[in-house]
Amino acid sequence: MPDESAPSLIYLWDRRTFFLGRLNAQLRMSQAAATLVVSLAGPLHFFCAGQRMSATSALLPAGVELEMQDGSELIAVCYLDPFGEDYQRLQGRFRLSGSPLLVDYAEEALLLAQLHELHQARATPEQVAQFLEQLIGQAPLPPEHRIDPRIVRTVALIKADVSSNLSAEYLAEQAGLSVPRLTQLFRETLGISMRRYRQWHRLFVTTCGVARGQSLTHAAIEAGFTDSAHFSHTFRSIIGMKPSEMLRQAGNMRLYAGQ
Repeated sequence: MPDESAPSLIYLWDRRTFFLGRLNAQLRMSQAAATLVVSLAGPLHFFCAGQRMSATSALLPAGVELEMQDGSELIAVCYLDPFGEDYQRLQGRFRLSGSPLLVDYAEEALLLAQLHELHQARATPEQVAQFLEQLIGQAPLPPEHRIDPRIVRTVALIKADVSSNLSAEYLAEQAGLSVPRLTQLFRETLGISMRRYRQWHRLFVTTCGVARGQSLTHAAIEAGFTDSAHFSHTFRSIIGMKPSEMLRQAGNMRLYAGQ
């Protein structure tokens, strides 16, 4: 029997973010990172690109806009690495394509058992990190999946000064590219725009601040949001719900911020 008192768990690392717990909201979101979603008790219901589908597990590419209703409430969500390496390693393990989504993980029963165990055990960050490394693995990437070092540098510059709105002109100059070419390469590599990536990383930095004891408002402003309204709008557009809907669980939620 699932333990209804088990808290929702959020683990934050620079490479990935992982949520395991209960959501009581229909999500409308614009994916800022490729995402693995698994329902632990019932089907997920998606509406994406004019299609409706139901599945227990799904792999979502970055940049996709969709609605998702969690029929089970207990759900695992892993935001994968921004450069698409995790996505490349996982995509071949899904049986069906519901373009642009991939659904039905090949070893779904085993995955569900592992996630239930993590939830009931209130898994430590180390345990979850090990689980994700084993799940995703280190299989060689296809030769065509090459990451342009200029885009790696651009991402590093944005992350190093996330509270500033570094201009596209500045970033292009640092990369040795024209603005249109940098914009094109960035979207081809990460699946989203530079502006969207900055917003996504600001949400990550804000949540890390909260995990380390800052107030939400203080953490959001330090991360570069102009005010609470700016943070709330960005949170809702990317995550798919209002921050207040997430904060209702604050008394039964555990946040872990790592590297």
